[in-house]
Amino acid sequence: MDRMDVQVVEVDLTGRERPIEMRIPAVFVCLASLIVAALPGVSSGGEPNQGDDVDVYAQTVELVQQLGDEHFSIRERATSQLIELGLPARQALEEGRQHADREIRYRCERILATVSELDFQRRLAAFAAGRSDGEDELPGWKQFRAAFGDDGEARAFFVEMQKAEPEVLNAIANGPQGVGKVVDMRCAELQQAQRISRQPISLGSITTMLFAAGDKDVNLNFQTGSILCSFCYQADLQNAMLDATKKKFVREMLGTWIKQGDGSAAYQTLALAMRFELKEGLVPAVKILENPGNQAYIRQNAILAIAKLGDDSHMKLLESLLGDESKCTTHRVKNVTYETQIRDVALAAIVIMKKQDPKKIGFDRIQQNTSNVFSTSTVGFENDEKRNKVLAKWKEFKATKKK
Repeated sequence: MDRMDVQVVEVDLTGRERPIEMRIPAVFVCLASLIVAALPGVSSGGEPNQGDDVDVYAQTVELVQQLGDEHFSIRERATSQLIELGLPARQALEEGRQHADREIRYRCERILATVSELDFQRRLAAFAAGRSDGEDELPGWKQFRAAFGDDGEARAFFVEMQKAEPEVLNAIANGPQGVGKVVDMRCAELQQAQRISRQPISLGSITTMLFAAGDKDVNLNFQTGSILCSFCYQADLQNAMLDATKKKFVREMLGTWIKQGDGSAAYQTLALAMRFELKEGLVPAVKILENPGNQAYIRQNAILAIAKLGDDSHMKLLESLLGDESKCTTHRVKNVTYETQIRDVALAAIVIMKKQDPKKIGFDRIQQNTSNVFSTSTVGFENDEKRNKVLAKWKEFKATKKK
């Protein structure tokens, strides 16, 4: 019977290979080749056919075990193969994180992080190209799409948010209950990182926080609100307000958040409403003025917001404050003490909204500006006599105007 020389390699316990020469009848070799070729899931080259049902889990479990092999080359090869397998290897890798072998645990952690990142980048690219489906939807996209639509500009803006804050968007996707805590922690981290690096916060990060904060069911602590307000003065966000493709998203996000403000939390957001001319600021401004329990410094900011953003429909509310003697500020100029009261701020706002010159009415020291209409410290009086004279002059002007 014809025989064939077959070389078999034996690996000893130290990892060294030792060839072994064997002579096997040729017919047996041919028969073995035919049997292997006929097996399901095996091609003529001995590799699994694509699309066939292969026990991937068993394969990945074996590769995970090899992560602890004493030979570095075997550990590295198993690592590469698991990364190449990707998501199908996740179950075995998750189990490997609890393995008794520290090397296996360490490598499983690293591989999982790499696999997750590669999968995220794949999904992100597919999403940006419009190829994603319901099963491959990015976290938070459902909520974003409901607010801003599904066009190319919306997708491009959402990709920027995903790259910056995937964890926050993942929390949003899971419902509003835990979002506040995630945003609180993330804002504190961003603020701390900025203090250390002196680098600005990205637009993607700021808008993701604003998007989360805009949900009425998301509760942020007061400190987070202050941090988020400070982020809104960053150059990236202010530039986005002037960008034709981005400003509609940024303005709506910021406006939605501002609209929900109340009390001391609204004090800073009203400044943003005036700076960016967001009429949503009228909602908290009216609410504040209708509640006399709010402190004077908060109420004066609400008056300024109405003076900047409001119209004649708000005049009755402002006129109801002309008898309010609540003190806002006190300061001295050339040994003269001036006190600004709520009624002074309200009257100055009314005069300006009626497009009259406040100096002609009697506000001799008023300093007007474009950001918040006027400085409240410059509309106070040294005594009630002068204050009442200005009010009387305004009433006289109104009566003349009516005639």
